[in-house]
Amino acid sequence: MIPVTLRDLLRTATLLVVLAAIFWAAPSYAANGSQSPWGQNYFPNVPLVTQDGKQVRFFDDLIKGKVVAINFIFTGCTASCGMETARLRQVQDLLGDRVGKDVFFISISIDPENDTPEALKAYAAKFNVGPGWTFLTGKQKDIDLLRTRLGLYMPPLDKNKPNEIDHDLAVTIGNQTTGRWQKASPMENPEVLATQIGSWLSNWKVKPKVENPKYENAPVRLPTLSKGEELFRTRCVTCHTVGAPGSETAKTIGPDLTHVTRTRQRGWLVRWLKEPDAVLAAKDPIAMPLYEKYNKLAMPNLRLSEADIEAVLSFLEQGSAAAQAKK
Repeated sequence: MIPVTLRDLLRTATLLVVLAAIFWAAPSYAANGSQSPWGQNYFPNVPLVTQDGKQVRFFDDLIKGKVVAINFIFTGCTASCGMETARLRQVQDLLGDRVGKDVFFISISIDPENDTPEALKAYAAKFNVGPGWTFLTGKQKDIDLLRTRLGLYMPPLDKNKPNEIDHDLAVTIGNQTTGRWQKASPMENPEVLATQIGSWLSNWKVKPKVENPKYENAPVRLPTLSKGEELFRTRCVTCHTVGAPGSETAKTIGPDLTHVTRTRQRGWLVRWLKEPDAVLAAKDPIAMPLYEKYNKLAMPNLRLSEADIEAVLSFLEQGSAAAQAKK
């Protein structure tokens, strides 16, 4: 029988191997990336069109020799695309002027029939996207091929409705030169995602702010989040703040929600959180001015249950009260 200590050691070693395999989609190769399985022969060099109407090739012009973050969106999305773009906009803020120099963002439409270069340019403008972030359209078959190769393709939810649009809520980040690639959540903490893109994938060129961190003052236990705070942090914080100044990006995308449970009737808030698309479609007199004020960015339908909505509203009340107490 294997001793317990040895068994534990083997389990730990196996776990580390599995984690390493999950984290890196491909190992690190020579600087020229010639041995990488995700090299020039893997990526389709399909033609695409930028939001400025410029013809480009996916491999040659967009990712060759670059550190990139690639996702797929469509401007008519009423669910996750806006949150995804808002989160990446926060990451762009953190990376600063490195975006467009040694880091590049790429968003490709999965609805090229409707997403013309003009539509994509207007969409980017709503989020005040800066240089180094390219929005693209092209032929459907080429885009589907890219989604497949990047591990971001999702077939239609209903086989009887092949034109129904859906996509994987994920972003592929990588360094084409070294062959390092990974799939990440665009809803990740923006500082974590910025570190992955700007440091880990750049061969650790950027030194951490604290080279030798000390942990003696760290809390013994991690904080426990309520259901409402968890939902707010994962679904709402990309566009809204509560009880805190928040980022400049969030301020331009959506309003601060401090004391919103006092200023709006609860019934209206419940309906707004449950079906914002229907509220906007009905030209609601409260929702429409907000829609106009915040660059006509529609509140996405987050598919929240009644319990989820109550949890979020409770958190907003608690967050507002905490902010008031600090004054």
